[in-house]
Amino acid sequence: MALDMKAISLSIAALLLATVSMAATIQVTDTKGRSMQVDVLAHTPNTGQTKIKRTDGQVFNVNINMFDEASQKRIVENAPKPSAELLVGVSVGKRRKRQGDSSYMKDQTITASITVENDSRDIDFNDGTGTLFLIARQTRRYAEDDADYGKVLSKQTFRITTKADKETSYEAKPVITSYDSDRDSSNVGGWEYYGYLFILEDDEKAIKEVVTSIGNLKKDVESDTTLAKKLLGLKQESIVQKNLEKR
Repeated sequence: MALDMKAISLSIAALLLATVSMAATIQVTDTKGRSMQVDVLAHTPNTGQTKIKRTDGQVFNVNINMFDEASQKRIVENAPKPSAELLVGVSVGKRRKRQGDSSYMKDQTITASITVENDSRDIDFNDGTGTLFLIARQTRRYAEDDADYGKVLSKQTFRITTKADKETSYEAKPVITSYDSDRDSSNVGGWEYYGYLFILEDDEKAIKEVVTSIGNLKKDVESDTTLAKKLLGLKQESIVQKNLEKR
């Protein structure tokens, strides 16, 4: 069925207008005792810069300090929450070695580092939570078609705080796994690193960023925050399908 893009666009526009019209109008008083009714369009806590719209439609950029203490409190409470512009990077290292005298069994050590860059000039990102999943794939799949599934090798969480125009780094605890490296019907199985999933939430548990190296998951999870929320429920050692659905 063909989509009517014009109708969709009009519906979205109507929704946005409705949202604006429902914005709460508050009364504020400046330090000279003059009162007015305004909508708070934006407020930057670090600088105090505030954008307000009067009921006559005029928009002003002012500093919050021009208002009395009670008005400043109302402005902060009614302002849209500013959102930091974040860039998340995950780097994974894999080192393997022969297990004893075996020619096919390998031990694999997985390390990971996370960087969170705040590109905002004056908006800090405070008290966020980052969750890193390291996923392995069953090597028995080379011998049995129905053995192609995965496992959550590690689930680690980090408290994330990144000041404006700064970058912070976090190191995950190393994880060691083992597997049969022969890619034929003799494979006895094991867990070889497959990919990572990193989900960043803000202090209100809203999804801010999702990054993954798992190709068949990338498009869906990076565009669907409800899926990311669902995946946060995975536990370490969970057995999963390739799309990380529980098996």
